[in-house]
Amino acid sequence: MPATVRFLQHEHFANQTASLPLFTEKTGIEVAVDLLPADRFWHDARRHFGDPPSWDLIVADEVIVAEQIRNGTLEPLGRRAHREGIDLDDFLQAAIDRFRASDVVYAIPYLAMSNVLTYRRDILERYGLAVPATWDELRQVALAAQAALHRDGVGDVLGVTSRGRAGYGHNFWIVGSTLFPSWGWTPKRGPGEPPRIDEPATVDALAFYAALLQEAGPPNSAQLTSAGTRRLFAEGKAVFLLDTATEFATIRRDDPDGIGRVSSIALVPTGPTGRPEPGLHAPSFCIPATSSLKDEAWKLLTFLASHEELLKGAVDAGYAEPARHSVIASDAYATTSDADFRAVLRDSRAYARINRPLIPFGFELGEIVGAAVESAIAGEQTAADALRDAQREVDGMIWTASSTDLVRHA
Repeated sequence: MPATVRFLQHEHFANQTASLPLFTEKTGIEVAVDLLPADRFWHDARRHFGDPPSWDLIVADEVIVAEQIRNGTLEPLGRRAHREGIDLDDFLQAAIDRFRASDVVYAIPYLAMSNVLTYRRDILERYGLAVPATWDELRQVALAAQAALHRDGVGDVLGVTSRGRAGYGHNFWIVGSTLFPSWGWTPKRGPGEPPRIDEPATVDALAFYAALLQEAGPPNSAQLTSAGTRRLFAEGKAVFLLDTATEFATIRRDDPDGIGRVSSIALVPTGPTGRPEPGLHAPSFCIPATSSLKDEAWKLLTFLASHEELLKGAVDAGYAEPARHSVIASDAYATTSDADFRAVLRDSRAYARINRPLIPFGFELGEIVGAAVESAIAGEQTAADALRDAQREVDGMIWTASSTDLVRHA
């Protein structure tokens, strides 16, 4: 009976299937791959953990991992790694540590993606503008660059572009990972209470984000996804882009002589807290506790998470933010990017942490907040009104007294 591997159907994971024949040749273990669209994948993974699974190894979003650790449905991996001499310190600890419970590791990260500020180096240099270090400076420089371009007859280049469409994987990635934390967001309330999303810090952060995109962003900012914003920047239609370093690496990889050649990245700007908040997205390998092929799944995990395979993904497939430090430090990785890119990546990893709340119904929280963010960007509501309405909806969830799960009021 083969181990069954279910991957999220996403460009960052497709390349792994090419290595599976080598794994089978080495181990004699066959692998069946089930690729699913993201929404269905999230739904199926969350619903079927704990049942006899149709898969034995999965690369899951960190919110799913956190949910399943609470539910007791994951196989412990730390002791297996120790027995086989796998150096977990080579993985970004901000991810490893969030996948621990009672000092037991339940998941091993595959990628460690963080937000950066991507910018048109040539435009800033042309007009003598400095790379912004704070959010206020980003607003000022984006507007100044946009105005200077317009004076020179370039009317189709915007100051900035960033995700605006509602959704856990859309605008909540920027807002929950980077914007809100930059203003000092503290979602935790008292024991048994739902998260706090309507507070002075979040209102100020959302008001800033909405104004930034309304003043210097595309007219359709409220509907833009990561792919849409990346496309705008790659077409030379924006001076700044807020998204992951991987998105910038993709721009360079797809068109090495295009916009990527005259662009660079910098650490994300700081807000009132003074701490850069690049956030962290760490999709991670985990094994269902109910799998009947745990040993085979573990062998596949160690193969796919090995230095060699992650290096192959970084060099051959453009997975620019691998979880292993040794991959980024390698000479082979250095051939894929310049020294400045690698320096920003190292700086970002020093600050990276999973800021989006790892709570039951974390996806639902992202959808609720995302809808509020979209409404504010579109000018349909003020930031204060949008978040007040969102808080009412979040308060429709309560922590039950008997479990750690959030349940919705009828």
